[in-house]
Amino acid sequence: MNGSLQYSALTRLLTLNNQVHDLEHKMLVETVPTVPAGVALADQMFSGCRIAEIQEEIDQAARASLATCWLGNSNAEDEEYEL
Repeated sequence: MNGSLQYSALTRLLTLNNQVHDLEHKMLVETVPTVPAGVALADQMFSGCRIAEIQEEIDQAARASLATCWLGNSNAEDEEYEL
């Protein structure tokens, strides 16, 4: 694998890993709203709660990490065949 490409992929993976770590921390401190008696659950659900959004951001970062690994690895395989 090309040294600069390898460095670029590693940098990207580390950045994505840090983002996921930060998002996991945000999700752990996020409060889940309680529903008072007599109030419809749908009215209170997701108002002010970002857990689903944070989970989606984590999933996106995980997919980006997989794509980065795949793209970095595909270049390494190309160089093996050139030898």
